[in-house]
Amino acid sequence: MTATAASARPSPSLKEVRPFHEIVSPQRRRLIMIMVLIPVFIGSLDLTIVSAILPEILTRLNIPVDTNLALASWMVTGYLLAYTVSMMVMGRVSDMVGRRGAFLVSLAIFILGSYWVATAHEFPTVVLNDFARRVLGQRPDLNILTLIAIIMGRVIQALGAGAIVPVSVALVADLYPPTRRAGPVGLVGAFDTLGWVLGHLYGGLMVNFFALHGETIRQNLLGIGINTPAPDWRTLFLFNVPLGLIAFGLMWWSLRRVEHPVSEGRFDFVGAGLISASLVALVLGLGGNTDVTGTTSLEALNESMSTLPYNPTLIALAVLFFGLFLAWEWRAKHPLLELHLFRDRSISAATLTNLLVGFCLMLGLVSVPLLVNLRADDASASAIALAAERAGILLSALTIPMALAAIPGGWLSSKIGYRLTTTIGMALAGIGFIAAGTIWRLDTPEPIMALHMILVGVGLGLTIAPIGTVVINHVREDQRGVASALVLIMRLIGMTLAISSMTTFALNRVSYLVSNTRASFPVGLNADEIQRLSVNAYLNSGTQVIGELLLVGGVVCVLALVPAMLIRARD
Repeated sequence: MTATAASARPSPSLKEVRPFHEIVSPQRRRLIMIMVLIPVFIGSLDLTIVSAILPEILTRLNIPVDTNLALASWMVTGYLLAYTVSMMVMGRVSDMVGRRGAFLVSLAIFILGSYWVATAHEFPTVVLNDFARRVLGQRPDLNILTLIAIIMGRVIQALGAGAIVPVSVALVADLYPPTRRAGPVGLVGAFDTLGWVLGHLYGGLMVNFFALHGETIRQNLLGIGINTPAPDWRTLFLFNVPLGLIAFGLMWWSLRRVEHPVSEGRFDFVGAGLISASLVALVLGLGGNTDVTGTTSLEALNESMSTLPYNPTLIALAVLFFGLFLAWEWRAKHPLLELHLFRDRSISAATLTNLLVGFCLMLGLVSVPLLVNLRADDASASAIALAAERAGILLSALTIPMALAAIPGGWLSSKIGYRLTTTIGMALAGIGFIAAGTIWRLDTPEPIMALHMILVGVGLGLTIAPIGTVVINHVREDQRGVASALVLIMRLIGMTLAISSMTTFALNRVSYLVSNTRASFPVGLNADEIQRLSVNAYLNSGTQVIGELLLVGGVVCVLALVPAMLIRARD
């Protein structure tokens, strides 16, 4: 533990226990790591999986998309909100009750939510219908009730999945001594990131596979005596149940008879309520959404502005609740988050850097599908589907190297220090963004685009391990859960800020450039000529704005070098 952590305000109720990493054998440690990564990946995968299967869900329920999209979108928004809020709350709970109990409870909640979603058309719908008839005196549409039941199940899922991530990071930190902690911590962060990025692609591929081969699968199962409906979107959530139960059993066994460091202070319900209200208001106020691969055109973004606007009232409420949270935490005897921790330069610098990492990551995830869609041959369904497929492949050049780079990022952190590793990572990402923003055009070869995205992905991936490890190493053992949650939430907030602010910038900028170009059209053009020139103006303006978005990413990476340089080099 660092001198800063050692000098932090003492916790008189902290139990003196033997360090976890001295108790667990290497074989048992590896098993725990595997069992941690599985639910982290599945939980983050389900964050964006619904965006791909949403049309399938509405079609199966015979619900018109145009009149119920606002309600259906809560399958994504509700998950994101519950996911974010549960991070901070359960991070602190794990500090108080121990990692084993917190992890198993969180995993059980996720399994319950997954089963609820998969069977929403059965028992949950029956209960909601009975409540509506007996208590409210209404006769609701059963399909709408099923949709509401799915949303409720998604929220339950997210309460477990969001809690799993910080608890897992803290648990992994308990498993390893400070000098060996960076790599495993980075690996958890990488699986979390990789899951929600691949969710959309996974959902789309599986639903398409079930549509093509579902009946064949049903017949094959019937041939061996298993009578079950043909697999569909519900099957994706049923998959979570056996995997979750296996992980639950193995984690229960592998963490037996191991005493974790816990804090016996009271849980700060007021602080938890205030920070939860602030996060919810901020995400809703900014129109935050992590579904980036589902929006692949500037027209789609323009249409979505009616549902993803800035809401000044909610943003003001977010600021108000956050101010009240800070005031309460400053005076609370057992605060949810001890504000004096931010006196540590490394903690403050690392959390700020992670916010900027999230901002840059979202810019990369948005820019690729936008440009690929602009390059589509036409606006037909087949052309758009092909563009989405190519965008997914190109995005893998960003996300997969990012996840893989977390491993050497941990190794480099132990060799050259946290500061230099983070600085190298942000510099590489900045170079990739600036090269892309300078070079990308409508005719830029995809291998060149992929090369730039690999550079960005490797750069951002290198920062995952050192940033997370710095914060964890600079707090007491009984604060690792809430510290892990803080790191993850800052990245999510950075992503939310990016998608909201850059969407507004892109739309206004394209509108301005196209208007200027149209004003310069020669007089006397016929309708066909005006149409052709207008399309070219849109394509050129869109390409220019995408380049500007990428350059903004490069600038933010350069700015991130400032807090990165303030991180302590070593512990």
